[in-house]
Amino acid sequence: MTFAVPRLLEPEPVKFPLPMDGSEREALHQRFAERLTVRGDLSRRLVSYQGNKQQPGLRWMRYKEGFSADLVRGFLQQAEGAVLDPFAGIGTAVLVAASAGRPAAGIEIMPVGIRVAQAISLTANLWEKANVKGMGDSLLRSLRGKAAPDRFRFPHVPITERAFPAETEGDIARARAFLNRMDEDDPRRLVLDVACMSVLEETSYTRKDGQYLRWDNRCGRQLRGGMDKGPIPGFTEALDQRLRDMEQDAPQLARLYGGRPPQLRQGSALTELSHLPSDSIGLVVTSPPYANRYDYTRTYALELAWLGYDKAGFGALRQSLITATVENRSKEEFLDREYPRPAILQQAKAAFHNQVALAEAIQALHRQRSELGNPHVIRLVTNYFLEMAIIIAELHRITRSGGKVVMVNDNVQYHGVEIPVDLILSDMAETCGFRCEEISVLPRGKGNASQQMGRFGRRELRKCVYHWTKP
Repeated sequence: MTFAVPRLLEPEPVKFPLPMDGSEREALHQRFAERLTVRGDLSRRLVSYQGNKQQPGLRWMRYKEGFSADLVRGFLQQAEGAVLDPFAGIGTAVLVAASAGRPAAGIEIMPVGIRVAQAISLTANLWEKANVKGMGDSLLRSLRGKAAPDRFRFPHVPITERAFPAETEGDIARARAFLNRMDEDDPRRLVLDVACMSVLEETSYTRKDGQYLRWDNRCGRQLRGGMDKGPIPGFTEALDQRLRDMEQDAPQLARLYGGRPPQLRQGSALTELSHLPSDSIGLVVTSPPYANRYDYTRTYALELAWLGYDKAGFGALRQSLITATVENRSKEEFLDREYPRPAILQQAKAAFHNQVALAEAIQALHRQRSELGNPHVIRLVTNYFLEMAIIIAELHRITRSGGKVVMVNDNVQYHGVEIPVDLILSDMAETCGFRCEEISVLPRGKGNASQQMGRFGRRELRKCVYHWTKP
């Protein structure tokens, strides 16, 4: 079976070497070898945020953890019925699906993403009520007024201290005071709030860089290695441009995403999926967190602080995320005690414990524990796959017969030990009852980290899109 992506080319033989250093992983590779198919038109632009940089609405927030609207449009024909994205980000998949007349629902634990998705959907479907031009002009005028009371200053946490120039701090306080005067139920407040939040990084001394924030040398913090970010616009200047973007995008959003708004739910897929009815979803299009040590509470620290998260809130959110960073603790005890579907949990654990290729990789990491940059990587890998097994088991339960799951993900490597995420998750999916039809491989993979390259040589890791069907 083949899968449509925009301008699909004929499949090519997989050109990636077999970087397996263990017999179990090599055996798993051989099992899926014929389903590993290089797709010439699958580009990084399609499977990442790059394709959304010029898209109305989706361009408002630099939310890198996602895929393009064009990719989603290519997959909607795969199956009929309701569309779900359990890791919805800023709502790309469900906005596109809803605009095509499909019932659509998104689950997203990061409040930053869900807030932006709500603003886009609101603008597309209630623009007359949410028109921000007049109120936006009032907001900009307020930034030229007197200083705001101290209670409206940016609510810094330790990780964000000294993120802004002094003038920007003053403008942010004025903006927060203005928003506080608006009715909480006024849809314009949500849109203006997102406008302000979306320019925080641009007007700060920080830049999102993988698993952490990089800092400009001008910030006044003690840095081990800073950067020169170049010219930093003032808050008023950046906000004025964002409001112009929103005004310009509004008519296009009404055409693109107007109609039936998607359902958007903030929460963890680990808990929210269990509440969905069985056999209710026709198509899942998603990209879960990668097992790559990225801590989204750090990269989106400015935005989370803007939304009112304090130090304790950061910690609680971090522990609720699907395990992807070394600071995540095991959720197994909590799941054993609280998970509302014991049969699904047991099915997921069986799929996890039967993964001999995964066990082999974890054993290889244990043998090199003393050489790992952080030994908690072992815990990360273990917990990531256990939690993803639960996600997969739930997706099988809620997907109807003939329904499909399309998942974007990357393989990872630690200290020369490759973790074939694509093969392991697809094998788990088949254990849970899916049929893996194809693992579409990008022609160009992802290089390993420079520190690993020096010791283990250049090793290209697969970037893939998985296609699973429920028979």
